[in-house]
Amino acid sequence: MEYLTAFLNSKLFKFAFKDYFPELLGDTFELRKVFFENITVKTVENETFFIEKLNLIEQYKASGLSTKILENEVDEMIFDLYELTTAERSLIAGETSLSAPSELSINLTSSSESE
Repeated sequence: MEYLTAFLNSKLFKFAFKDYFPELLGDTFELRKVFFENITVKTVENETFFIEKLNLIEQYKASGLSTKILENEVDEMIFDLYELTTAERSLIAGETSLSAPSELSINLTSSSESE
């Protein structure tokens, strides 16, 4: 559950969210099961890293401390799971720009082979 929480709050998911989910009025997006079914969530063998980081993030937020470094560590681990290149990581982190997110070759859509 912690890994799924981390994934859904990651920069990678937020990037895919903008590309895969239809935009509505007022800069909002349509959330429907059919759109979530097109996103592949890779499985992890050991969720310990995510459990520890999410617990720390929760503690830091409760104390009013910044969680940016912890969140970046979680993002980097997710980037590693998806084997993203340096250019893809930079784009997702907002350090580079393309005219459309779909120009990036990150494969988050479901394939015939389930993970």
